[in-house]
Amino acid sequence: MYLKNRKGWYKHFDFMFLDLVCVELSFVIAMVMRFGVGAIGQLVGHTEWNAPYHRIMLFVLALHGLLVFFTEPYSGILKRNAAVEFKKVVGYNVYMLMGVVVILFAEQSSDMYSRIVLFVTPMVNSVLMFIYRYCYKKYLQRHINRLENQEKMLLVAPIGQVNNILHRFEKNPINTVRIVGIVLTDDIAQLEAAVANEETDNVVSMKDYKRDATHTEIKGIPVVGTLENPYEYAQGNVVDEVLICLESAVAEELAEGYLEMGVTVHISIQDLVQLPKASVNKVNGLSVITASVHTVTIRQLVIKRMIDIACGLAGSIVTILLTIIIAPMMWIADPGPIFFRQERVGKNGRTFKIWKFRSMYMDAEQRKAELMEQNKMSGLMFKMDDDPRIIGYGKKFSLGKFLRESSIDELPQSFNILAGSMSVVGTRPPTVNEYKEYEKHHKGRLAAKPGLTGMWQVSGRSDITDFEEVVRLDKMYIDNFSLVLDLEIMLKTFKVVLGKKGSV
Repeated sequence: MYLKNRKGWYKHFDFMFLDLVCVELSFVIAMVMRFGVGAIGQLVGHTEWNAPYHRIMLFVLALHGLLVFFTEPYSGILKRNAAVEFKKVVGYNVYMLMGVVVILFAEQSSDMYSRIVLFVTPMVNSVLMFIYRYCYKKYLQRHINRLENQEKMLLVAPIGQVNNILHRFEKNPINTVRIVGIVLTDDIAQLEAAVANEETDNVVSMKDYKRDATHTEIKGIPVVGTLENPYEYAQGNVVDEVLICLESAVAEELAEGYLEMGVTVHISIQDLVQLPKASVNKVNGLSVITASVHTVTIRQLVIKRMIDIACGLAGSIVTILLTIIIAPMMWIADPGPIFFRQERVGKNGRTFKIWKFRSMYMDAEQRKAELMEQNKMSGLMFKMDDDPRIIGYGKKFSLGKFLRESSIDELPQSFNILAGSMSVVGTRPPTVNEYKEYEKHHKGRLAAKPGLTGMWQVSGRSDITDFEEVVRLDKMYIDNFSLVLDLEIMLKTFKVVLGKKGSV
């Protein structure tokens, strides 16, 4: 048989459509609650597409598409429990409300709409959406788990692995396949030893074992063969797929035999490499097992880069304009370059030149060694509260302190973002000397492209004095990366910068 493609953007098209129907219906219900049943006639009978409440419905349509595209709300939806589903539904409606409010604020048209309608809609939709999703998921689970809808699978594995594999199938609420038989790959001597030792934890009814294994069951599933007759059951019974759990070359031989019979073959790699977040890929035509700290989609990377380009372009324009103001102030306070360039270490150890407005005197790097005793960081970073190297130190107005407290000194990194060596959100790049002192676990924070802001900056910025905590927060960002998390960090960054929290 042919292997079915169970992936694609249309995989959850039903939920996309039903969610849209649900939110539009909730809007109509909110209209009726505010204006009465006559509101329906107004919506249906009004011919102007851009009439106020018609426009809201169009806004909702557009926002729904954006939320589906950016937040991936249907990932693992069939396996979610009720609590997780309710949280997802509420989150969707909060984002929807925020989006509508932002649009109306930008249009300066909020006075044209009823606030009751705007705020009742997400509340009604939360209830309706949760109820329909709960019921519809139950229906889908029952439908998928019906015996007639499941592919029939043969499990080929050693006796020691069978229980664990069957347990994985049992705990999964959605099973598109059903194991109908087991072929044990142990040799006869091992199986007879298992019988003699009564290893009932692994095998049920093993006392009934015979050499052909046809009277043995494991968790109610019949053992239908051994390596002496692995194909016999598949030849005389319906078998759509085979799962082979073997390490040796025997697996390849078995796979070729089942493929010759037209059966789809899966070979488990869990015993070959037990790595987190592993997947099978091809490198120049070679099949490989791939594992990484986090898996991101091409779509996420493209969107993230588009955001970087937009923000980098805007930041570069602001930087150029500010340079006109800062340049003469810099020349007066400390004649020298306006910008500070320093070699930093980026993704996986790549080096690049980072740009900043210069906030320190020209001899800052030479004086750093004599100030190391005042370093407030425990670990491989340097920070101090009252740094005498800052331009204007001890004076009534310190240009360097102003640039740092306002975070204006970081703005030229927009050039780095635009060029692609940095991102808006990421991990802060260390200096080359800091990087040389890294231990193995420290390098994990460089698995992502360095960013202008990141998890540890919005969690305390320079108030965090333990470098290991910085590493932990950076790794937390990498492990949990999503576009929504990037947006949250960007919003928190504005709050932190405006509040001047933890700046040095």
